Amino acid sequence: MSLVAQRIRLFERARAVPYGTDGAHRGSELLTARCGDCLAKSDYLRTEFAALGLVVRRVRWLYHLPDSPAEVMLLPSREDVHSAVEVQIGGTWVLVDATHDPALARAGFIVADWDGVSSTPGAYPVKGPIWREGDDSPEPEPNASCRRPHDPAAGREYRVAFNRWLRDIRSGS
Repeated sequence: MSLVAQRIRLFERARAVPYGTDGAHRGSELLTARCGDCLAKSDYLRTEFAALGLVVRRVRWLYHLPDSPAEVMLLPSREDVHSAVEVQIGGTWVLVDATHDPALARAGFIVADWDGVSSTPGAYPVKGPIWREGDDSPEPEPNASCRRPHDPAAGREYRVAFNRWLRDIRSGS
């Protein structure tokens, strides 16, 4: 199997795992969990691409959570941090983001395809600078300028509703 085909296979393996925030948070757990978040998917790709001998780095950026489910309004703000990877291919850094599984496209989520060579779209539009592993600047923090206090119970309620919504999208409900 060619190196390009191996890269695509790893990408598709990560993308096929349902996206959710109530499953794997580390790459080592991704393929055995019922779902995984962007941290798990990017960590999995980082590890597996490095095992192929590729130069890989983490990238993170601020984005806004979707308007649904309605419980998003319980949060201090809709700002969150997304994680993906960049891989050096032919001397060029390319973004590889396998966050959203194909079933989520029906709800308007960005679901990337990858040719193994050029950049994928990011799963979420960037809201601010992109942090790259090795940068001198600190990693982005969600709600850094938000004055509204964080309510852990509201955060849990949102996460439960968000993951239920994702499952409903997949089931066609």
